[in-house]
Amino acid sequence: MIILRTTCMPRSVSQYLQLSFLLVCLLSCGNPSKQQADESPTDSVTLEQNQHLSVEQASSTHQDTELQALVQQSKQVLEKQLIEGATIYNADHELQKDPFTMVELKAFAFEAKNILWNNGQLEWDNEDFAHTIKEIFGVSIPVDSSTAYIYVNLFDPCYSKPSYHRNDGIDHHGLFIIKPENFISDFYYLPEIIDYRNDYPEIAEKEARFPDRFTGAAKATKVHIEKWMDLENRHDEYSLSKRRQHNRIRLLYRNRFLLGKDNSCLNWLLQNDAFFMESLVKKFGWTNNDKLLYWVITQSPLEIGRPDNFGSLFWRKDCSGKVKIHANTFKLLQKHYAPDAEPKIRQVLGHMAEYLDYMMGGGAYSKRTRPDITREQQLEIVANMVYFAEQYKYKKLDNGLRWSDLRMMGRLRYYLSLTENAQESKMLKAQNYFGLPKFKAWWDAADYDEYYIDGEWNGPWGRDNEPLTEQEWRKK
Repeated sequence: MIILRTTCMPRSVSQYLQLSFLLVCLLSCGNPSKQQADESPTDSVTLEQNQHLSVEQASSTHQDTELQALVQQSKQVLEKQLIEGATIYNADHELQKDPFTMVELKAFAFEAKNILWNNGQLEWDNEDFAHTIKEIFGVSIPVDSSTAYIYVNLFDPCYSKPSYHRNDGIDHHGLFIIKPENFISDFYYLPEIIDYRNDYPEIAEKEARFPDRFTGAAKATKVHIEKWMDLENRHDEYSLSKRRQHNRIRLLYRNRFLLGKDNSCLNWLLQNDAFFMESLVKKFGWTNNDKLLYWVITQSPLEIGRPDNFGSLFWRKDCSGKVKIHANTFKLLQKHYAPDAEPKIRQVLGHMAEYLDYMMGGGAYSKRTRPDITREQQLEIVANMVYFAEQYKYKKLDNGLRWSDLRMMGRLRYYLSLTENAQESKMLKAQNYFGLPKFKAWWDAADYDEYYIDGEWNGPWGRDNEPLTEQEWRKK
């Protein structure tokens, strides 16, 4: 592991980026080997803390009024959050805290930007930032220096109403695109990202005197407050210092990876931020990073209870209702698929066959609700998947056996021969097989495979009733 020690020099006071009074936390993504990046991500991050000026010392040496206002805002927000505590609960269970305010979000943005800057995060150009955000999240933002706090829902990217509750992974899970600071992050309470006892000691000293309970308005119930200082002193998984370290690394690494194209951060993110990393592919359709895409593919086998999870590797419906096929997924699989590939890659073709059953309502999926898309969109998706899988029927091993015996084109022919799918059968030809070059030739050559699959589904094949060979069938 390499620990990069850097000192970030200031640019201008007006940008409030040279705050030497904030904690200088020296991080490095390190330089993992290719094997590590592809196979076994590990948490090998070291945090270091340098001596720094106190808030009072630093703020007294700067005359910038904007900076003073932001520091004062952080103090006020920190005191509010210390009064409210880390969690609240009654005699039965933990209660949801009130939504955070826009002032709290602005204070977080101020502190988070300085963590990024003091740890070597470069300032992203407005135009580059807007381009990257559009490419990854599909969100259009202005390229000027206007202020914006745009919420991105990780459960449903098309649900744009912002949530002002802390992420809990159940009811609330999203992030903010923050301008003009030009970075992305979940919202954190200030004690979750800054060493408030060191940075704001005069505020921290008050915490012990704040009440640890209050009477709730509903039924005059007693509500208990768990203070941040109590979590600070813990040494288990609830330790605030450990959580703070994790949050700061995640803030830095997400931005380095996505905005700085820094692949050396990928290991840590895959191990410690898996839901977000999967969401980039499955929810937003961002398939531009091969290492991330490979990892997501190998983590997403088809499960009969949630076939759409597998389907999200290959397509998504955007917020305008259009279906986007993930060409990069097919390209990556084509690069890695072989009879001797790792099992998680080899099983993809079989899962494609099962996904075809799901999309066409066959077998175990006959009563399952299919995705909310048009029949033409559904046909385009399965045509692309069948086309990809069919190529391996024509590849042979040294002993002459095929790489695949799934007969994918024959499976599709069988489904489209059914009366209820007559519309799709006509649509496929009318759409010129969606422009897939060899599709028609392979379609025409799969008539025997249709006969074979028909027998599989309708039961005649067995020990005493084997299908004809292709030569026998064509003669008959």
